[in-house]
Amino acid sequence: MATNDLLKLEGICKTFPAVKALDNVSINIGPGEVRGLVGENGAGKSTLIKIITGAYTKDSGKMFFLGEEIKKNSPLVSKELGVFAVYQDVMVAPDLSVAENFFLGSQPSHAGIIKWGEMYKNANKFLENIGLEIDVKKSIKELSTAEREMIAIAKSLWYEPKLVIFDEPTAVLTRNETRILFNIIRNLKEKGIGIIYISHNLEEVFEICDTVTILKDGSLVGTYKTEELENVDKLIPLMVGREINEMYFRKGSEIGDEILRVEGLSGKKFDNISFNVRSGEIVGLFGLMGSGRTEIARTIFGVDKAESGKIFVKGKEIKITNPNTALSYGIGYLPEDRRKQGIFPQQDIDFNVNIINYDKAMNFGLINHKKAQKNTITFVNKLSIKIGSIFQLISELSGGNQQKVIIARWLSKNSDLLIFDEPTVGIDVGTKAEIYRLFNEILEEKKGIVLISSYLPEIMGLCDRIIVISNGKIAGEVKRKDFSEEYLLTLAMKYVIKNEKIKEAV
Repeated sequence: MATNDLLKLEGICKTFPAVKALDNVSINIGPGEVRGLVGENGAGKSTLIKIITGAYTKDSGKMFFLGEEIKKNSPLVSKELGVFAVYQDVMVAPDLSVAENFFLGSQPSHAGIIKWGEMYKNANKFLENIGLEIDVKKSIKELSTAEREMIAIAKSLWYEPKLVIFDEPTAVLTRNETRILFNIIRNLKEKGIGIIYISHNLEEVFEICDTVTILKDGSLVGTYKTEELENVDKLIPLMVGREINEMYFRKGSEIGDEILRVEGLSGKKFDNISFNVRSGEIVGLFGLMGSGRTEIARTIFGVDKAESGKIFVKGKEIKITNPNTALSYGIGYLPEDRRKQGIFPQQDIDFNVNIINYDKAMNFGLINHKKAQKNTITFVNKLSIKIGSIFQLISELSGGNQQKVIIARWLSKNSDLLIFDEPTVGIDVGTKAEIYRLFNEILEEKKGIVLISSYLPEIMGLCDRIIVISNGKIAGEVKRKDFSEEYLLTLAMKYVIKNEKIKEAV
């Protein structure tokens, strides 16, 4: 192979039961090149990355690194080569400090005693050099999700890599943290380190990547220079095989009676929140990270306890003490972190759909499993969920299909109000469009939706009204005709007093 290739893959194939994950995929990446890797969920991106890092063995094809063929790859071999990956699920030791995570197995010591001062000093200097301000003495579990992600990224750089793979690195990052990450990537590029950048945020691909490889259904569509593609509009048809002209298309649903009303609701991270949701309506909750919007949703659903305030469903005041109470009043909640709070990863698809719906499949106190399975199949077909079998583990599905299974759970429950918290984070553009169309179907059934999203084009494109939350308080309610990114962001910062907090949030 040419000496200027860092990584070269030739004719890579990989098959799993019932699906061909990769079919004759060939790519090459040069030193200092930032290569975007895009495709819908199930396109083969994760499988390709796991073959590069040695987590999976290829069925056929060849892999070269710096001109040498790697005949037997493994996680250990790939690390020795200098290949490191930062996955969506943060790979750090939660009970150890930040510094200990860097020095794991190689702590500086003298006569068997760890030199803690030296370790903290070196770890702190390293973080400062890449633009991060995080206390290295803190344990990982004390950090926010975004901070843990940044530490996972920093940890991969600690080992002086030759190729770094980023898998959805900005999904939980603020704008400021994303800027820091992009500066890190540009510095790596200058040092001749190769980058593979996987993201469903296609604007990011055009901002940071030199080239982009597109996969579809396990096959290579092609590799292009980002400057040749020019913009997202030209990339999307190559990814999904169809035009998406109206990504946030909203049918003119009829807005009806009030389903939910909260009055003066207060909790640990929010105060005096009042708003309502009517049938056929999408109401957005928008705010900066940490504004309290997720806590509001969790309190309405009974996960967190309200300190004061009232909740009404269809005009009647109710007391929600736990999620079961919320369920009984027709409220459903799709949480922000679907991996930790939404799915049962070691259970199959059938279980994940029916976990709150088995009451509909009971005969004389016993579960009629055939009836439950029929229900699962109905919603799998309705939502076009890509599976091998309803008895397949949900953890084996792509992120988008996992999200569809959770949506199937709530649609099967026939909830009157559905709260979606960041429903499309880490989901490909095609599946996003399908979920948006599904919102229209939900509204046509005279249900209401509360949508929490950090992505302004999404929340502006879908909502009838947006309630803006700033530092736990309502900063304003904005009608659709008045939507603008600048106005919404200005309201989001209304009660964020300190400049430092604003910098952290954006």
